[in-house]
Amino acid sequence: MLYLLVVLFLATTLPAQVASRSAQVETARKEKSLHLAPDETSRLERALLAIKERKLVERFTAGIAGFRLKLGGLVSGSGFALGPEYLRRDLADGGVILRGSARASLKRYQLFDLELGLPKLAGEKAFVDLYAVHQNYPRIDYYGPGPDSSKTGRSNFRLEDTAYDFTAGVKPVRRLRLGGLAGYLDVNVGPGADRRFVSAERIFAPAGTPGIDQQADFWRGGVFAQYDWRDNPGGPRQGGNYLVRYTRYSDRQFAQNSFGRLDLEVQQYFPFFNERRVIALRGKTALTYTADGQRVPFYLQPTLGGSEDLRGFRPFRFYDDNLMVLNAEYRWESFSGLDMVLFSDAGKVFPRRAPWTLKDLEGAVGFGFRFNIRNDVFMRIDVGFSHEGYQVWVKFSNVF
Repeated sequence: MLYLLVVLFLATTLPAQVASRSAQVETARKEKSLHLAPDETSRLERALLAIKERKLVERFTAGIAGFRLKLGGLVSGSGFALGPEYLRRDLADGGVILRGSARASLKRYQLFDLELGLPKLAGEKAFVDLYAVHQNYPRIDYYGPGPDSSKTGRSNFRLEDTAYDFTAGVKPVRRLRLGGLAGYLDVNVGPGADRRFVSAERIFAPAGTPGIDQQADFWRGGVFAQYDWRDNPGGPRQGGNYLVRYTRYSDRQFAQNSFGRLDLEVQQYFPFFNERRVIALRGKTALTYTADGQRVPFYLQPTLGGSEDLRGFRPFRFYDDNLMVLNAEYRWESFSGLDMVLFSDAGKVFPRRAPWTLKDLEGAVGFGFRFNIRNDVFMRIDVGFSHEGYQVWVKFSNVF
């Protein structure tokens, strides 16, 4: 009898309590809805959103009648650079690309180039590209040859060169490019303009730094193969890019600086969380080959350090006949127009007869920001740390 009374009591009181609790929750919800306020955004986010909504960068980069202002594009360490550029991709219904620019930096680095491209020959199965460039860099850092060069051994030199290149190839299947190149390179090396450091030719001898006393002109030619299946080369979130290129340099003056160079590069992108997060990986190597009595001049040796590879080291920190680099980035979309990045870099240079191994790699880690316009990286800021300190890079292109 007692058990029956308890059951009846619960049956009559519990529904009332549940209904009362539901009413309280509904009342609280209505009360909260009357005082809703939008989420507060940071000043940076508001500024970026305003730039995106007003399409300020698109207007700035689109230009007028093909003319626009070109930012960056010079060698690492050149400082802020800009200049006029003329670019037309719509000539002959996209069958002709014409581009030319003149750029200079606050440190008086200069670059002038002209390009004519025919990308859609033979029903878009073939392509031709003509390119000419003159560069004048008054202060390129040089720390001496090899992976054991000292940070305190910093010197500098002037590098001035002019190059003319002809490239042609075919696209037998979608995303695959096969081709060859031929060109001429005229090089001049002189005393560096940075008075804070000694000029390189005063402390380095030709025995360890070939080409420091005299420079050659070169004929160059080679072949390449590239398979690029990235979804968007300007800001990839998935796919890959694989490149093999061999170039032969022939010294036409002294017959002692001829060599071959093999470049290999692999890029791979792994998206997740609806492509809002990406793991980006890159590995590349440059290997040179010389016959007896020939040497690679130091100004054409592979270099390591700077905004494009080992970001915790100064530009051109290491020089030698061979190079290898490994990069990994974790990228995620912070909000519209801005990606955040954590990265890790590793690499080394090594002499011609040394083994190609993963031992004795220099390392750097850091973080960065990627500002995107139309899914392309318009500007990036990277901060890299290494055992030699830290470096801050502001560039107007993606690292890879």
